Amino acid sequence: MVRDGWRRLGKGAAWRVAALVSALYFLYYGSGAAWFPFFNPYLREIGLTGVQIGLMGGIRPSVMLLSQPLWGMAADAWGRRRLLILTALVVALVVPGYRLGQTFGFLMLWTILYTALNNPIGLLLDSVTLDHLERYGGLSYGVLRLWGAAGWAIVAVVAGRLLSNGDPRAMFYYAGALLLGLGLTTLGLPREEEGQRSLRRAWAGVGVLLRRRALIIFLAVVTLLQLGTVSIFSFYSIYLGEIGASRDLIGLAFSIQGLSELPVYLGSAWIIRKIGPERALTVSFAAYATRALLYSVIRTPALAVATEVLHGLSFSLFLVSSISYVNAHTPPEWRATGQSLLWAFCYGAGQILGSAWGGWLYDSVGVQNLYRVCGLFIAAVAVGSIVMLWPRKGAGALASVGGAASDQPSALG
Repeated sequence: MVRDGWRRLGKGAAWRVAALVSALYFLYYGSGAAWFPFFNPYLREIGLTGVQIGLMGGIRPSVMLLSQPLWGMAADAWGRRRLLILTALVVALVVPGYRLGQTFGFLMLWTILYTALNNPIGLLLDSVTLDHLERYGGLSYGVLRLWGAAGWAIVAVVAGRLLSNGDPRAMFYYAGALLLGLGLTTLGLPREEEGQRSLRRAWAGVGVLLRRRALIIFLAVVTLLQLGTVSIFSFYSIYLGEIGASRDLIGLAFSIQGLSELPVYLGSAWIIRKIGPERALTVSFAAYATRALLYSVIRTPALAVATEVLHGLSFSLFLVSSISYVNAHTPPEWRATGQSLLWAFCYGAGQILGSAWGGWLYDSVGVQNLYRVCGLFIAAVAVGSIVMLWPRKGAGALASVGGAASDQPSALG
């Protein structure tokens, strides 16, 4: 549903909202870059094992799997802007609390608290962006989302430099400050006509979406993908450390990741129009497999960092294609609910299994063999996606009208 408050905006105000949404992406992904790249090496430094780090990574998607659909329904029922402000301001206070303890038990409990509160921010940002694009057009999702990549690239390099000769726990304060800025910036978004639908009706929307066969197949495929891709991210900093990379170089690697996303986001609307989200997904799977297999043989830090130019073609293209696919199969009034299912299955169920498997592989065969196994598995999923996701001959392109499952046009540009 396009919010009534946004219908009254003129073109000038539409560009102001686009600027605000871009700033929100910058702040949100910048807050992640301030501590995620350095968190697992920090856990190793304070004595956690590979299995414990894997469990720490697994608890986040476990909480996401349980809470994300509830957050999606609450956003559709009560208002996306309202929840975005509330969760950002609360999480800004929670992140610095990681300094309070270093035991595995404390860190696990605090991660549960952080994840439960932080979960809706990403899906709310995407939902607000899709609302804006549906109302005004002109820009694409990728053009707005690229500011998240810029935030990740800039903050990762700055944080790496600041942390290289200082207390690593300062990263939690950096992240909290950026999230505080996110919450305050959200106040500038237009108010919505909030609270017009009950949670009971929102729950009915979940049932409608889960009866769509194409959507269920897609969710199953991306869940399988996460079995292999989780370790690309969760053990990458550890991999760099084991082959001799400094904190500065680790920060540079994550900065290159963010920079590699920019051209993909700029060209994502054109790519999806040309080949469709299904084929774009397969391309992203192949890029993921190539990354993992390269990690399995590279032992020179500079070459490992250079490999991150593939991040945009893997992560960013996957993200935009996935959102396009789900958006095409989801009525606008259940947009946040539909995106929450993507987050729950992909970044919830898939990451639970992938984190546990990755932790076991790391302790059993080491980080480079871990990447070899994951790369081969992702390659198999890429081949399977051709059979499971690509439209059959005679079927219309999903990106244009959403296939038979939906008559809603894509809002991704």
